[in-house]
Amino acid sequence: MTTNNTIALLGATGFIGQEVFSLLIDKQKKLYSCSKRGGKIGGVTIDSIDLTADQDLRDWLEWRDIDTVIYLSSVIPKSFLDSDWSVLEENLIMHKNILELWKNNAFHLIYASGCSVYGKNSPQPWNESNMTMPNNLYTISKRFGEILFYNEYQNGLPLTILRINAPYGVRNRRKTVVNIFLERALMGEDILLHGTGMREQDFIYIKDIARAFWLACSTQNKHGIYNIASGKSVTTLDLAKKIIDVSESDSKIVYSGSVDSQEGQKISIDISKAHESLGFSSEYTLENGLTECIRDYHRIFSGDLV
Repeated sequence: MTTNNTIALLGATGFIGQEVFSLLIDKQKKLYSCSKRGGKIGGVTIDSIDLTADQDLRDWLEWRDIDTVIYLSSVIPKSFLDSDWSVLEENLIMHKNILELWKNNAFHLIYASGCSVYGKNSPQPWNESNMTMPNNLYTISKRFGEILFYNEYQNGLPLTILRINAPYGVRNRRKTVVNIFLERALMGEDILLHGTGMREQDFIYIKDIARAFWLACSTQNKHGIYNIASGKSVTTLDLAKKIIDVSESDSKIVYSGSVDSQEGQKISIDISKAHESLGFSSEYTLENGLTECIRDYHRIFSGDLV
């Protein structure tokens, strides 16, 4: 396995970005990182670069000899159903600016997309050859990025697209069902289930996602599109039970009586292509990932983790 020398990480202060940054630092990679607002991770300064301003990004990369660009930056709505035209427009501007730099510099582009591009009407299990039919403006923006970049990949530019599904971890700014259930369990509060609790999802722990990006950086000539998920689905009810069990909580599972807008959803994701080509498989079981989350929540509550 041969690794690239210099990596630019775009979107370093986001949920996934922080974990990817930490892993690449641990691997002692030569790393340049930026995000729209900048900041610090572990005392390391993250540059403030607005990817919608093409000259800003061009100037930032100009004097650096970059082998790989990891493109994580994205405008993410509070919920997919809340995404509007501004989300689509801003993400498309970023895609365009990245595309032009990529065409001029021919670095290896690793683009963070999502399994949500398949849409609810795509046959299951979802694999990379399935049709895509995203059903909101945010996931449409992700699919647009795939199409724009894949067109240049066919012209010879190196590209890896990682379709990530339902990441979880304590730093997620979007309150997912995993975070909500964990926080209620740790507070000893009832866990509310909407609908029947039989909706199924495939959750993947954030450290597994970071490792997928590391493998994409490290494995040469393995370009293409890959699903990144755990490969195992769990119902909302079983998720609640696992969280109560792992956290040793006294919380009770209570049915809210409200309708689950995604009632009946059953997601199955095929990750065999990522396993065969990148050597990726989920190292964290749901129980292991939840255990680490609980540990991190306790560190947050005690002030040891910010």
